[in-house]
Amino acid sequence: MHQIAPDQVKPELKSLFDLSMPTSITALAVLAGGNAGKIFTDDPSYPQWAFVWEADDGTLYRGGNYDRKDLSDAMTLLREEGLVALGFRDGDPDTEFFPPDPQAGADCLEFERHIGISDLTPFLSKLPSGYALCRMDRTLLERSPKYDENLSRYGSIDNFLEKGIAVCILQGDDIVCEAYADMEIMGMRDIGIRTLEAYRRQGFATIACAHLISQCEQAGSGTYWECAKLNAGSVSLARKLSFQNERAYKLLAWFKLVN
Repeated sequence: MHQIAPDQVKPELKSLFDLSMPTSITALAVLAGGNAGKIFTDDPSYPQWAFVWEADDGTLYRGGNYDRKDLSDAMTLLREEGLVALGFRDGDPDTEFFPPDPQAGADCLEFERHIGISDLTPFLSKLPSGYALCRMDRTLLERSPKYDENLSRYGSIDNFLEKGIAVCILQGDDIVCEAYADMEIMGMRDIGIRTLEAYRRQGFATIACAHLISQCEQAGSGTYWECAKLNAGSVSLARKLSFQNERAYKLLAWFKLVN
């Protein structure tokens, strides 16, 4: 098993991944260097299988003709570093290769919003008095409560500034809500939102996401959304913002190994 860098990824390796697999946009972002992670293959020049691990949430993507031992070896190695999660849809035959005894699991949903599918204007001008919406620059990214998470997801602030888009809502100097869009993959950007607990259920997430989606669409990108099915607030917000093509999938997770 060989670990390679994104600049070593050949079209033959990228083609091993089924684009209909859950959250495939994230696997492609790791392969392209937009999101931090690890890439493994049996042969960098003539790959028969490949695995992509996204460092932030631990999802391991599988492509090509691998076997149970290949997957087990990769997961054992990665669990020395952190959690490993496997996504799949009902009926996926590859689940027979999964290790036994997962330690966590979730039912999830993914959605897409294509450019111009609905008018976002009603959500763009509802910011209460005393708050300001800004596109996040280096200074704001370095002040973000999500700074450590962003380093885990993108590898560096420079990498995000080159490839991503983010907005935040400020109350004075405090960041109370922030929304992020990953690098563009096949015309789409994966977006995420975080609101400080004291400011939730006040409409800030809707406003921030609407502005972020608007900026993505102005840049020529549609947007992608994924969340746990039980996260009713996230599911409701996705539907409110006209995300469509709703698709179900499942996640199983194995925690970091403890020596």
